[in-house]
Amino acid sequence: MLAWSAAHGRTLPEREAREPWRVLVIEVMSQQTQIARSLQAAVTFCARFPTPQSLAEASPAEAVRAWAGLGYNRRALALRAAAQAIVERHAGRVPADLAALLTLPGIGPYTARAIAARVHGLPVMPVDVNVRRVLGRLLGDADTAAVQALGDAIAGSVARDGPGQAEPTAHPGEIADALMDLAALVCRPRHPDCPACPLEPHCARARSVGQLVGGAAAVAPDRRPRPERPRSTPATPFPRSRRWLRGQLLRELRLAPPGAWLAIEGSRGMHGHTAVREALSALAAEGFVELDEAGRARLAEG
Repeated sequence: MLAWSAAHGRTLPEREAREPWRVLVIEVMSQQTQIARSLQAAVTFCARFPTPQSLAEASPAEAVRAWAGLGYNRRALALRAAAQAIVERHAGRVPADLAALLTLPGIGPYTARAIAARVHGLPVMPVDVNVRRVLGRLLGDADTAAVQALGDAIAGSVARDGPGQAEPTAHPGEIADALMDLAALVCRPRHPDCPACPLEPHCARARSVGQLVGGAAAVAPDRRPRPERPRSTPATPFPRSRRWLRGQLLRELRLAPPGAWLAIEGSRGMHGHTAVREALSALAAEGFVELDEAGRARLAEG
């Protein structure tokens, strides 16, 4: 895999980041945002909040304003809560321990492992949907637990640095990046290029659907019957959704002068006055917004 990656792997800017706080910010931003946008936004965000301490001391309003343009604003408050936890529990330093990373608000198994492997060199594998596809095919469509166990074993095999063990052959982040490149370039969801795959001789799926021709696997189409998908209900048009309304209200409040109270009256788009007030109440309950006795709103300053 490492030899294949050296010859065919992608050069991506996010892989150059090694400072723990910056990597954490990038990973949280890219959970639901394209990586190119996340990288640009992370530069601005980390200039505004260069350390966990600086974000922990900021108001929710400041965090939400700095999050402008990324959407899914809950991530801004979760990242602020994670910064506060880092300050309170870890003296302001992003922890290196996987278990500690997993206790931070908004940090799930993939993000925690990405930080642990890429920043701290721990023998764990960040398994997203693409790496899960590669490892699942290797094992023959195994369950999630088995796939994660294989990923961690692979990461451990390149990070041998214990007493009496061989020197590390690579940084665990390198093998994670190699698997992600393989998923993107070769082990695609449909029409995988198995003959070009360095893992083909070890792959259970390639063996199950391939026919050996001159020592290489010529993979036949996957003809297993597919379960019939239930008919889905039509999706709600985005302008009719509560997410659109919440985003519109936060955008108005974000553009107001810091600390200024706004009277939010009338309808917004396809949403009437009642829906607007309900959305404001929900945003207040979640910590985004403050409401005064007159019903005016502002981003939460406390």
